Amino acid sequence: MKSIHPGCSVACGRTKLNNMLAFVLILAVVSCAPRPSDPPPTPESGLHFHTVGNPNDVSPDASFGLALVGGGGRCNAAYRWLIQLSGGGDFVFLTTDVYSEQEDDQFFADMQQLAAVDSITTLTVNSRALADAVEVETAIRNAELLFIDGGDQTKYYNLWKGTRLQGAVQYFLQTKKAAVGGTSAGMAVLSSLTYIPLNQGVTSAEALGDPFHANMNSIKSDFLTMPFLTRTISDTHWSERDRCGRTVAFLARIITDNLATFQSARAIACDERTAVCIDGNAQAVVFGRSAADDFAYFLSCRSMPDRCLPGQSLDWKNAVSIWKVKGTEIGMNGFDLQNWDGRGGSRQDVNVLNGVLSVDIQTPK
Repeated sequence: MKSIHPGCSVACGRTKLNNMLAFVLILAVVSCAPRPSDPPPTPESGLHFHTVGNPNDVSPDASFGLALVGGGGRCNAAYRWLIQLSGGGDFVFLTTDVYSEQEDDQFFADMQQLAAVDSITTLTVNSRALADAVEVETAIRNAELLFIDGGDQTKYYNLWKGTRLQGAVQYFLQTKKAAVGGTSAGMAVLSSLTYIPLNQGVTSAEALGDPFHANMNSIKSDFLTMPFLTRTISDTHWSERDRCGRTVAFLARIITDNLATFQSARAIACDERTAVCIDGNAQAVVFGRSAADDFAYFLSCRSMPDRCLPGQSLDWKNAVSIWKVKGTEIGMNGFDLQNWDGRGGSRQDVNVLNGVLSVDIQTPK
């Protein structure tokens, strides 16, 4: 394990030194200088930058993959899938929370039980100044796997948008094309349309009762551009937090606000501990616990909303089709994002009649 530390400095007085003292001083300076293999120092602004494993950069062959995890606990199959795509390279865990070095050590040990990984660097980036740190940009660009923690997607948007961090993530996605994942809020920002609540998160009852409810604002299209998810929004903790209604309302607002046509607007939602893992050919597998009710949901629209107005309930008589796909440890079911067609699972049409869903296909917990 190696942490990042500032290089030390040697202060010398103005006293005249004889040759022996000068020689001793030179030795002291050399002994304090960072070795070439040492990682770079953190900025004085307080970046928590902690690496477990090999601190030196490696460059194995890596492939693109995108893991959308619904939160509520780890989906180990998704982590294994990402690590394998990374070629066992360097893994950056991006968060705004502060984890202890003991927690970082345990996370590294847990990941090593799933698949070999060269290193894991935890980056706690909880200010715009830190998001503009060169060390953050370099760590992300040099990694083979990037994973965004759960937390608060509004904080991520406000702190990271327009910074070196955002640019590095976009480079990672579109140029380097390596493995990326996110859970809960991390999943929420890994779609090109992102729900960024200005207040608290909207409930299904609020969204269906008024698709312009204050907690519905706002859906952003200017954060990350995601392969295969250009006109797609994501939602998490789906069954556990009764979010079917609000995701349908998100789609109604996307169409009404001209962020996408009804033919192109899409949504992907996951139950907790469930992951949609998308490869470079837009083919997804769904991971979850075979013995639990872990499902992913893929929504497409069938028409324009009949009524989507401020202060009035949503009315959408020919609303959405939803594929419901069971997650398993081996990913036996999946989804074709190009043709929007499920492999395994079932499809159900869901409408909205004066703010009420005609069918609620969530799995109650």
